[in-house]
Amino acid sequence: MADGAYRWQGNWPAPDAARIAEIDAAWEESGVEVFAESARSAAVERIERALAAARAGDLTGASARLNHARSVLEGLDPAALEPRRGLAGLFKGRGARLKLFRQAWTRAAAGLSETATDLSGRVEGAGQRSGVLDKAWVEVREAFADLDAHLAAASARLEGHAPGEGDAPHPLVVRKAALEACRAAALQSLPLIRSAQNADARSAETLKACAEGLAAWRDDWKEALGLSGKRPKSVRPDGERMSRVRSDLKARIDRAVAELTASQSRRAEVEARMEALLRPL
Repeated sequence: MADGAYRWQGNWPAPDAARIAEIDAAWEESGVEVFAESARSAAVERIERALAAARAGDLTGASARLNHARSVLEGLDPAALEPRRGLAGLFKGRGARLKLFRQAWTRAAAGLSETATDLSGRVEGAGQRSGVLDKAWVEVREAFADLDAHLAAASARLEGHAPGEGDAPHPLVVRKAALEACRAAALQSLPLIRSAQNADARSAETLKACAEGLAAWRDDWKEALGLSGKRPKSVRPDGERMSRVRSDLKARIDRAVAELTASQSRRAEVEARMEALLRPL
């Protein structure tokens, strides 16, 4: 294939003819070594910005919150509401146990309400970060398209050029190779940006489920313990129902922690690959 031939990769549209003509009209033979430098540097800068956005606001910090919430739930077992058999049950009957359990629940509910608020804030932050990554994707795509146009203009300039045996390559051939390397890095960074978004989205979904589960647990147990609205004189909490709600919330937390761990691994891989793309540029 001649030096001027140009291959378009993937399903991207061919470069805009008007943009190619504009680049060709501004051609300066003396500046061949820095041809398309603005397009190249813009692509590198935008990949760097995308990497910085991918690194920002790691959701894995929520793991500590979730693990603490789970330990709190472990300490609130509805079975503790049932009087023990024998003499122990005589000194701490159902009423005394309910009173102590209510006090423990009140302390726990306050702390876990803060946890739910924290998780909701992290979910909101993930949404904002997704918007930043969307913008970064568009910017890298635009830089990629501009590099495409410059490479097409360079290919047209080199059309028919065939150096003789032993001749040094045309300076534009050397420059074109550097631009193609940058173009390839921009192209490869696009799915990596999406991968970072997807990792965040999956983690945010499980955190949202935990925040909702914490609210449902708080409201359900508040009612079950006779602390919602007008308090009845006699309360007999449904321990089975309370255990079911508690188990559901613990399962949500376990899924979220597992997803956060997997997300951390995926994000680390994305960051390492983007760093590797930038290194030779």
